[in-house]
Amino acid sequence: MNVELRYLHTFRAVCEAGSLRAAATILHRTEQAVSYQLRKLEEALGMPVFNRGNGQLMPNTAGDWAKLHEDIRDATLPAVPLRISAVSGYGRYELLPLFRDGALADIPIRMHFPTAENVVRNVESGACDLGFVHLMQTHSRISHIPVGTEEIVLIASAHAPQPTISLDAESLCQAAYVTYDESDYVFATWFTQILGMNMTRLNVAAHFEELEEVLDWVASGRGISIVPAACIAEHMARGALIAIRKPGLSCHNTIYAAMDPANHHPAIERTLQAVREHAQR
Repeated sequence: MNVELRYLHTFRAVCEAGSLRAAATILHRTEQAVSYQLRKLEEALGMPVFNRGNGQLMPNTAGDWAKLHEDIRDATLPAVPLRISAVSGYGRYELLPLFRDGALADIPIRMHFPTAENVVRNVESGACDLGFVHLMQTHSRISHIPVGTEEIVLIASAHAPQPTISLDAESLCQAAYVTYDESDYVFATWFTQILGMNMTRLNVAAHFEELEEVLDWVASGRGISIVPAACIAEHMARGALIAIRKPGLSCHNTIYAAMDPANHHPAIERTLQAVREHAQR
């Protein structure tokens, strides 16, 4: 049988949960997505796999059930981990949760967070199978496929006394900023979309490699910064940071998957699908 592994995992989840709704919760998917994958499994097998009735789904023992059960029991992903390079903001706060406890939790991975330039270099050299970056780079061999967007926001401390921050060029020019590796592109994107211009000369209070230190520094009132919105969810929940948005106008950046078409790791397509589905929620 030519059955995609993800359909078998969905089938097993429905068997264990007993309903589409419960399985959808376990798989972090919509009921419609789970139902679709069951239909695709039944199409591949050429027979129904469940008896449907009274809101419950019971495995169908007819036909080739014994062989299907054996396939499900033995279905495992290749032992070779999926090697991923991703820019820090997107990789840590959007991508990693999908593998930690989301739809891709069963895939073994090796993930690290270099700069965007080094992400593409790692894909080019074969050091990683898949990369995620926030800008498209022209390359003769590496494909850049848009897989979603991320919102970029201006952040400030929720507690430290500070003057009111106005979203105009004069006020923002006088502010103190906390920057980080990759922030040049992120800042330029935000200034261009929100102000209609880039600001190349900023008053930098501190610079860090990673976003964790940036968020802590800003939360302590030592400056402001511009970061992907996904990074600040926990800090906002604790009341440590605020996001400053211009009414009726937001800043979004495209996320690209960088990949070598010659790389055929079996988990790549499933990963790209999960990333796209996550971006649509």
